[in-house]
Order: sequence, then C-alpha cells, then structure tokens
Amino acid sequence: MILGFLCGLSTIQLVSPRFFGDERQYFNRFKLLFFRSFGLIVSMAGIIASSIVLFSGDGETNPCTSCTALSCIAFPPWTDKNDKWWYCDDCSHATAEGTVDTSTGKFVELSIGCPNGSSEILQVDESWPQDELGLEGMLPTLCREHCLS
Repeated sequence: MILGFLCGLSTIQLVSPRFFGDERQYFNRFKLLFFRSFGLIVSMAGIIASSIVLFSGDGETNPCTSCTALSCIAFPPWTDKNDKWWYCDDCSHATAEGTVDTSTGKFVELSIGCPNGSSEILQVDESWPQDELGLEGMLPTLCREHCLS
C-alpha cells in the first residue's frame, strides 16, 4: 500500500503553480524534479527490497512474524470473535486427540495440539458434540480460546 502511494506521488499530474499565483521559477522546477525523482527512487528501492525479502522465503514460513498485524485483519471486525469470515491465526492447523469413556462411549477429554507447539488438555463439556466431526468443527474455536490466550 505504501509502495503504491509512493509510485503515485512520482507519477501524479500536478496542479499548475499558476493556480496558486506562483510563477514558475528555477527553484520550483528543481523542487518538482527532486520530489518526483525521490519518489520514484524510493518506490523502486522499496519494490526491490520487498521482492528480495518475499522471494527469499520458503513459502511456508512468514519472513516477518511481526508483520501479521499489518498484513492480515480478521474480517469483519464488528462481528463476534467466533463469527469472522477469516482469521489471522494458525488455529486451522490445530490437532486434537480425544479420550473416550468406554462405559458411556462419550468423549471425556480432549488434548489439543496448538499451532505454537504447546498442548492443552480440556475436559469435554456436555454441550459439545460427541462425534469426531462435531469436535473437529469446534477445534479452531477451542484453539482460539485456549491456545492463543
């Protein structure tokens, strides 16, 4: 976004200085040429630097872990935490193993493998689904509640 703004500054069609009552002088021409050239040079340097950083990655890991806040926004921001259209976390990659009570055939414990490598053990609530597909559908929500806090 910033690079696009800088590219726009270097190619913008300027309003005539006569509009503001200013005559074209040597200094004004120099100033115009300087800012256009500076914007173009900074834009090209930014494009080259960002291309080097992006192409040096392996495609799996993020080369800038702190840039997630700038590059991803959970949307829409006005909805509840569990009703977003997409999320900026890795909870879709969370795994889980359930412990089944053999006498009742219901899940009693769930061990969640968090994306950051930690593990959380949860007691299965009665209101949760008792089949694998239902618990698998709840897994990203459980990850966001217990792994990211």
